[in-house]
Amino acid sequence: MKLPMPSPSEYVVRTAVVVATLAVLQYTGTFVDGPPGIDPAHLAVVAVLFPAVTYLLAVLAANVDRIPE
Repeated sequence: MKLPMPSPSEYVVRTAVVVATLAVLQYTGTFVDGPPGIDPAHLAVVAVLFPAVTYLLAVLAANVDRIPE
């Protein structure tokens, strides 16, 4: 089983972009039912889960020949 070794700074930048984008969308009320506002709990969960899921997808891509990198 191959384990990819991506740069940690790459994960930090990607996570920051995703969390900042979601914060802006929440603040403006786009795609949200109810009043606009930032939900810090939701953003914290995304900040923790996004790098983990991204790494698992990278492991899957490194170990399956049918998925291009």
